Amino acid sequence: MLRSCMAAKHSRHIALTAPLAEFVDHQVAKGEYASASEMVRTALRLLMERERSATRSGSVDPQRAQPNE
Repeated sequence: MLRSCMAAKHSRHIALTAPLAEFVDHQVAKGEYASASEMVRTALRLLMERERSATRSGSVDPQRAQPNE
């Protein structure tokens, strides 16, 4: 049986500034995301993709672009 990357759950507690917390809450309240966790996961995936794209274009050090997994 193959397991996707999404199957693993690693809980984290993060502190957000008031503006970031309000943004997350607003996105969830308007129905864009089911939860704050879903919204933050999406944001992190977008950041990872942005860094991959920058690495492919040669504008970022590849060592800094890879998240520690």
